[in-house]
Amino acid sequence: MANEQQIEFWSGSGGEYWVVNQQQMDTMLQPLGEQALARLDLGDVRHLLDIGCGTGSTTLDIATRLGEGARVTGADLSVPMTDYARSRLAPAGITNADFMTCDLQTDTLEPDMFDAAFSRFGVMFFDQPVVGFSNIRGAMISGAPLAFVCWQAPSENLWHSLAVATAREFIDMPAPPEPRAPGPFAFAETDYVTSLLEQAGFGDIVIAPHKQTVEMFSGQDVRSAAENFARINPVISAFVAEAGEDKAEPLIDALAEALTPYHKNNVLNFPSATWLVSARA
Repeated sequence: MANEQQIEFWSGSGGEYWVVNQQQMDTMLQPLGEQALARLDLGDVRHLLDIGCGTGSTTLDIATRLGEGARVTGADLSVPMTDYARSRLAPAGITNADFMTCDLQTDTLEPDMFDAAFSRFGVMFFDQPVVGFSNIRGAMISGAPLAFVCWQAPSENLWHSLAVATAREFIDMPAPPEPRAPGPFAFAETDYVTSLLEQAGFGDIVIAPHKQTVEMFSGQDVRSAAENFARINPVISAFVAEAGEDKAEPLIDALAEALTPYHKNNVLNFPSATWLVSARA
């Protein structure tokens, strides 16, 4: 089954965690998504596809920026995340957005349905990325713009590498995934991203580096931030759940100590490194 591991994680613990911590994650990721969204002229859009929309924050935001008669469709394979996204429509008073729970790699999409596509960290999880991007391109009209943001290498993103390095002192962490394996850092290599998009039929590909400080777990003391930091990583969170609070406490203490230099005014501030990618169908 295509994307089996991603479906299991994002429709299970990963998706459930994101729903509970939606506001915190949006605080971190929203400024980075803005950089990619700025590469699209929303005034020209009639129907935009939001790839890997998660809990719907990007979709709802885009809906408020579109012109009269235009709409946006958010798509994600996570059941809890898209269920939560749909629940946000009515309270927000938004009528020009909808959500699809689907796998954009394998599910059939209507041809020429979208005249733009966007993603905030939602494109790196295909186990067959050329197939996924080809499917997306087939649902776009010829010449339609695509823009997305993805992470550079883990070593360039301290929010990830610091937690992993600290956890290794206490638990046997699995070997890092193979480069290009589905996951947050699958698109760390620009040549690889270019090749995927070209094979999928996209042209006019531009990839620009972007560095920006991001906020994490605002309003939390460093100990609470460390506990939530541990929950982001499925291996660390599994250890904490299995070991129990007493045995896991030394790890959390060490993580809190490691995070302290980056914690000020009840918020973590970390440097981030991303790629801003644009192309045309």
